[in-house]
Amino acid sequence: MRRSTAHCMLALALGAGVAFGLDEASHVSDAGANPTSGSAVEQRLVWTFLDIQAGRLEDALLHTTRILEKTPDFELAHLVRGDLLLAMREPLAGFGSDLGREADVEGLREEAQARLARYLDAPPPRAIPAELVQLPPETQRAILIDTENYRLYLFAMVDGRLQRVLDFYVSIGKGGTDKQFEGDDKTPTGLYRIASYLPGSQLPDMYGLGAFPLDYPNGWDRLQGRTGSGIWIHGTESARYSRPPLSSRGCVTLSNEDFGELQSRIEVGLTPVILSRGVRWVSAESVRTVRDSIAQAVEQWRQDWESRDPDRYLSHYAPGFSTQGMSREAFSRHKRRVNPSKRYIKVGVEDIAMFGYPGEPAMVVVDFQQDYESDNFLASKKKRQFWLFEDGRWMIVYES
Repeated sequence: MRRSTAHCMLALALGAGVAFGLDEASHVSDAGANPTSGSAVEQRLVWTFLDIQAGRLEDALLHTTRILEKTPDFELAHLVRGDLLLAMREPLAGFGSDLGREADVEGLREEAQARLARYLDAPPPRAIPAELVQLPPETQRAILIDTENYRLYLFAMVDGRLQRVLDFYVSIGKGGTDKQFEGDDKTPTGLYRIASYLPGSQLPDMYGLGAFPLDYPNGWDRLQGRTGSGIWIHGTESARYSRPPLSSRGCVTLSNEDFGELQSRIEVGLTPVILSRGVRWVSAESVRTVRDSIAQAVEQWRQDWESRDPDRYLSHYAPGFSTQGMSREAFSRHKRRVNPSKRYIKVGVEDIAMFGYPGEPAMVVVDFQQDYESDNFLASKKKRQFWLFEDGRWMIVYES
């Protein structure tokens, strides 16, 4: 069999993405050398696919050999190597044709597609997610998980600028995304905090090196009637390097190698985690515009509360607003009774953080430290507000 025919058939059998020219392949190969772009194992796997596309089957075979020397439990690499050896001798019936388990083959094909897609369609170098409007001052890092493209990104403040410092392939729930209820095997969409860290030594083997439980369901989830629990970011069982894209009961899983890289950079209780279907990559200037607009709205809300004028204060709350089981009508009655009775009100707002809420394109979550003082009451607490842009202005739809 001619080698050119063999490599074309193998590329088609892999189903590893879209056709691309050698100029693009060279560009992707250069991107693969970036230490912030996935793990070294994944980069070599991508080079394997590029060599297959270019007909360099011996080079591709060498890459798979190197991968398996480092990670002998990487099932996808075993499958690609087996297909390479077969393609050198005879036409392929399909991707993983000698495996005999179509469900397993499909999962590995999807993993190959997800890993390669990251390199074919990499985020612009200086772009940041629209969701990361402003990090809280007590933490310098944030995680964004793109559940549509099976990717975890770690961002950090570097020299006063938000930068993408790591990204890894991940698996999510068998049911996909947008979790609604207990047992749907879906991964939620939303903004969460890492509640704790559990070392692998205290967990069953399926959790791998360890786990970071998230605080799902959050207040917004409960308001929407979403149920369930036990949504974690965790490693992979010892017998395998990674999982197919849709393989958990709702958790986010990554290889133990990648989990170890991430683990040292996480601050329990502080690092925000955004789970989003896709990422809207924007410029820092675009984010700054949203941040300034929200900051102005929060400041006007603060001033109007201090004014003790109920109409001015309540004008910031949307018709569908609720808080802790209280409707806007009940909230309004309470504030109209309480605010004018005060001789003075002072409100301090500090340590502000802002996040675009996934799945709600016109909503921003604002976290801050609130210090309240009046002639007969004094309180300091963390507050979270959900601001929705409607009718040309920002209004509060939920407060916790």
